Order: sequence, then structure tokens, then C-alpha cells
Amino acid sequence: MIWHIIILPIIIIALQLIIGHFFHKNGFSMTHSIILMLLPLGIGLYLVQIFYYERRYPKWEVPLNVKLRLKYMYLVTFLEYVAVYICLFALK
Repeated sequence: MIWHIIILPIIIIALQLIIGHFFHKNGFSMTHSIILMLLPLGIGLYLVQIFYYERRYPKWEVPLNVKLRLKYMYLVTFLEYVAVYICLFALK
């Protein structure tokens, strides 16, 4: 059981690194990408969506490459929640 709790932060950190990479590829500076990467489980992604994309693109006419990266970030966030569920509840 203890190794599940050890594996969980490793998985979360790896997935957050992927999300931080996508933030940087979407045009954010490295500093902002790292700061947003430090907010796990989609909190940083939610804040960027509310405070950046909703104001800059009110009708969500986002370029296709940015839109695809955002979808990938949503999928990675979903994988974080799946990892939390599996590591805490499913593996015994």
C-alpha cells in the first residue's frame, strides 16, 4: 500500500511536466509555464482558461494548434484524476 502513495506523486509530477510543456508551446513564458505547472490536477489549466482564454478569445476562436494542445492538456488532467483514483482506491 505504501508504494502506491510513493508512485502517485511521481505520476502527478510527470503529467504536470507534460502540461507545463504544452503551456510553453502555447506561447507562455517559461516562468509562467513553471508557475502554472506547480498547480496540480487542472487548477492551473482552469485559471488559464478563465483569466486568459475567456478574455482574449470571447467566442473561442482560438487557433487550431492552440486548441489541440488545450485538448491534450484536458486529457492529461483527466489522466491525473484516473491516477489518483487507481493509486488510492483501486490498488490494494
